[in-house]
Amino acid sequence: MAIFEMKPEQVAKWKNDLWEEAEPHVAGEELVAVAPFRRGGGTASYAASKAGGGLPYLIVNLFRKKQAGGLPERVMLAVTPTKLHAFKWKPKGRNMVIGDEVAVWERAALEISTGSGAGMTKLTISSPGEGEKATLVGASVQDDPVSQELIEVLKSGSTTPVPR
Repeated sequence: MAIFEMKPEQVAKWKNDLWEEAEPHVAGEELVAVAPFRRGGGTASYAASKAGGGLPYLIVNLFRKKQAGGLPERVMLAVTPTKLHAFKWKPKGRNMVIGDEVAVWERAALEISTGSGAGMTKLTISSPGEGEKATLVGASVQDDPVSQELIEVLKSGSTTPVPR
């Protein structure tokens, strides 16, 4: 088992906690999948902070924000049969607390693609009709099963809730 790899029972508990936190925020809609994501390029921000901070750090973070379509540093993606919601989230102890909704898209109007970089799967959400594009990575330091499940739901167009 890798250093950051979770045991199946840990994944199940984490997934259940995420669902319980997200369900009230998509009231009236059935939740299909939920997972935390973040802007990519954290290593570049860290390197810029150590290489003089200030201006280099600001430039790197502006680039990261642009790549993420202006979304906050951390977003919780919640998929319903017809929509993709993005909420702010923050860690609170061992849990994640969902805050304000920062974006919502009609799933039918989205183009979903993936790539890889720095050893992680990059999720790109494009809304051609709105001219929006956001590239995110899972919240962990490596690919995790929960974010990978959500990515697969978006790519396949599935409307069946993932098992909890």
